[in-house]
Amino acid sequence: MVKNTKKKVKLTKEQKAENKKRDTFRKQIEDIFVLSGFQKINTNGKQFLLGNRQNEIDACFIYKNIIVICEDTIRDLKAKEKALEKGESYNRNHKLEKQETSEAIKNNKNEFLIFLKGLVPNSEDLLNYKANELKIFYLYFEYNASNYDEMTIKRYPDLVFIDTPTLKYFFNMAKSIKASFKYELFRFFKLSKSDIGKPDPSGNREIKPIKSSIIYPDSVTGFSNGVRMVSFMMRPQDLIENCCVLRKDGWNKNMDLYQRLITPKRIKSIREHVLKNETTFLNNIIVTLPDNIRFFRSTSNAQVQLDEINRYENDIEIQIPSDYNSMAIIDGQHRVYSYYEDNDSNNTSEIKMSSLRKELNLLVTGIIYPKNEYYKDDLNKRKFESDLFVSINKNAKPVDADTLIQVQAIMNPSSGEAISRRVIEILNKDEPFSSMFQLSKVVDAPIKTASLIQYALSSLLVAKNNSNTFYHYWLIKNGKESTFELSSSNDIKNYSQYCANCLKEYFKAIKSKFNSAWNKNSKLLKVISLNAFIIALRDTLETVGGPRNYDFYFKVVSGLKIDFNDPNFNYAGAQYSKFAKHEIIPLFIQTKDY
Repeated sequence: MVKNTKKKVKLTKEQKAENKKRDTFRKQIEDIFVLSGFQKINTNGKQFLLGNRQNEIDACFIYKNIIVICEDTIRDLKAKEKALEKGESYNRNHKLEKQETSEAIKNNKNEFLIFLKGLVPNSEDLLNYKANELKIFYLYFEYNASNYDEMTIKRYPDLVFIDTPTLKYFFNMAKSIKASFKYELFRFFKLSKSDIGKPDPSGNREIKPIKSSIIYPDSVTGFSNGVRMVSFMMRPQDLIENCCVLRKDGWNKNMDLYQRLITPKRIKSIREHVLKNETTFLNNIIVTLPDNIRFFRSTSNAQVQLDEINRYENDIEIQIPSDYNSMAIIDGQHRVYSYYEDNDSNNTSEIKMSSLRKELNLLVTGIIYPKNEYYKDDLNKRKFESDLFVSINKNAKPVDADTLIQVQAIMNPSSGEAISRRVIEILNKDEPFSSMFQLSKVVDAPIKTASLIQYALSSLLVAKNNSNTFYHYWLIKNGKESTFELSSSNDIKNYSQYCANCLKEYFKAIKSKFNSAWNKNSKLLKVISLNAFIIALRDTLETVGGPRNYDFYFKVVSGLKIDFNDPNFNYAGAQYSKFAKHEIIPLFIQTKDY
């Protein structure tokens, strides 16, 4: 017997750490889909010929006719550095390679399906569908990628780029509500119920509506603009399949959202209560209803208009079209998702809960928006819903400052808080603040925004025609009347971009002057310093004639003799104004004629 004398290569600590990082990254991606009820197909390291080229995909997950391909990559900066040190070129374009693989799969679905069947020949999902029935999505996960610019997204149109905040949100949600999270994934992929599974033999995918007797048709809600409410009962299973939650820390990069993240501890507590008592909670769930709901008399099946339902108070049935994500939960997401579907069907609690999901009923109050011009704008719907959300929750668990700012921003889009939030989102995409603001609770970032907005930024950006606001100078620049009110979405967008551009000029100069302190460990990027710089800018706007350019600001801060890396920094707590008044404002005044 010949001994294997080849020694096992011993990895360095750095290599071990790198491997652990990669393994954790890949496991998070896998858990998102496996916990959500998708089947994993092991494709890693298996090459296949398509489109006259060899291809390889890191991971593949399937649910019925939905195939999700996942590419994970950790930018190998050290490999690039080593190549450059040796004078070698490093021109690999990983995204382009995967774009070409995606195109090859899209153009050769049948051959790709044969390849997958070869890997899992007994998969019912793969056996049940033809190539033209498949819906394929190619996701690109890049380690620590905070965001992607529009140019990258357009250059690789077949790739769906998943940034780090979205990855973490997906992972946390899949851990919290397991297989019920697949419905939000369907919303992310813009899939409706009719897209999933096989059509019936007749070729259509008609889906039966959800029917329920109306318990209370409220004609006098006290709400303006004709908003109506109706109350009825609905099974948790139907709510989970047909509802969504518009969370502000979710994957939708829309600041006009206000719902908080799910708290796993609360989900677990409510789920245990339901399983133990086999009874539901009596307080109602608040949802928005889709436009195409219909009302019928229960006894005659005659259709009834919304304005007539009070005439037949005990004889009205609501029919809600059954489709994924067609209703939005405003209040009660924890009570609904405590009934989540666990993908482990042999789990004792899931066996019991699977019955309760279909048997118990939750009391639901549905909001019906009038079909007028005002409510055609989704922002006006979000205003109403966020106000209702605060009214419901003001005596419950305290709403954190960041959520309150978000809600206030939605209720009043031209307020200082709203503009500040929009401007911070713009600043976060570019230098000098690229990815430095914490805009989501699922991703850590060095700069927290609530105190920044509340105590400095909102007063500078508020849409009031005062000489110490950017708005005053934006009005002049755009030739608008002094009494002009900021209201339209386009004007809000333009003003926000103007504010962001002005702040970029200012803080680029600050970064240039104090580059060694432009990091999370120094005092420069702490709220105490950032607020002081903003207050100084605000309080000297009139003195210096409005927003100025980089050169002016660099000359101002060049006179600032402060060591932001000094552990014995002179200012602390809420001494923003003191810092600004004593250190920065005098420098603006000295430089005003520059």
